[in-house]
Amino acid sequence: MKRKPTKAACGGKAVKSAKRSGQVSDLENTLSLIRTRPGIRPSEINRLLNREESDGLRNTLIKRGLVSKEKDGSAIRYYSV
Repeated sequence: MKRKPTKAACGGKAVKSAKRSGQVSDLENTLSLIRTRPGIRPSEINRLLNREESDGLRNTLIKRGLVSKEKDGSAIRYYSV
């Protein structure tokens, strides 16, 4: 029978807080990009952040009311609120 690793073996709270701080940094970077480049497209955000996708980050900023998403023809553009 396999045993589950304890919190101490996994790093406990340190792992969770590190993950959160990394996400906060990514959110701040995404918001900064959108503020400095109004009308930026998702592909540009991904390229500048060196990420494959940024859907979760963009959606979080929209839910928090910091960013708006607008359709421009077939393109999607993001603006700071």
